Amino acid sequence: MPSFKNILFVLNTGDQNSVDSLKVILQKNFSHDVSVKIFDSSYSNNITEIDLIKVINESEIHQCDLIISIGGDGTMLKSAKLSHQHQIPVTGINKGRLGFLTDINPSAANKTINNLISGKFITEDRLLIETIINKDGIKNSIGIALNDVAIRRKETGRMMKVTTSIDGNYINQHEGDGFIVSTPTGSTAYSLSCGGPILKPDVEAFILVPICPHSLNDRPMVIPSNSEILIEPILNTGEIAEIALDGDSSYEIKQGETIIINATKTPIKLIHPEDYDYFDVLRSKLLWGSNKKKN
Repeated sequence: MPSFKNILFVLNTGDQNSVDSLKVILQKNFSHDVSVKIFDSSYSNNITEIDLIKVINESEIHQCDLIISIGGDGTMLKSAKLSHQHQIPVTGINKGRLGFLTDINPSAANKTINNLISGKFITEDRLLIETIINKDGIKNSIGIALNDVAIRRKETGRMMKVTTSIDGNYINQHEGDGFIVSTPTGSTAYSLSCGGPILKPDVEAFILVPICPHSLNDRPMVIPSNSEILIEPILNTGEIAEIALDGDSSYEIKQGETIIINATKTPIKLIHPEDYDYFDVLRSKLLWGSNKKKN
């Protein structure tokens, strides 16, 4: 395995817990031929350096060959977008609560990073979603997502209707609180809470999941990842729906606009410790095989 020489730590510098973790890591002397930089995922620009390590801006990220996210899955999702944009592999140190994506234990961070630097790791490609808005034949990409794309009504307390088509074939009209298109990575996120299945990350598929459907016959569906998904919100004049990419509301969709969802042309590359086991992650996070009544 190739080794890494230019490491970028990505964290929210406003989170003191993450900053303290980075300081502990930086106390270890990396070899002289390893360069270390920092990127603030909050874009606050409040800190220019941590322990004499420079905080760089996004235009300098291409100089790095490994991104290490410090935080929860939210920071990891932002790191994943940087990974895709700059085609740099990414891994994560878990400082959040659940941490399905960040699989490096903070207590073993120094040892694990040492192994990564020396080429002791495994790699895994992860599928991403691109979302495109179509208005009168004019198509505009609004971004990518590692976990999911969710379409929901802007106003609370009212149901919305959407129709779905796959590769030009009409599927269904859905009425409920909204609709999710999830990747296998996102199958343990919002999709799971709405009754969607868990998919192993190397399965090349999308999950279509209605959110609180009005009809009990409206069930989740798994389709190939090379499919093109068309979602048409049924909105009255003045009504607005919103699209959230990985939980961040990024676009207000209006009457007459449709949503096209595809897999991105290139995946991101996740870096894992050599002993990484996805099913071990599931057992740990979902408490499979444990006594849930035990205090």
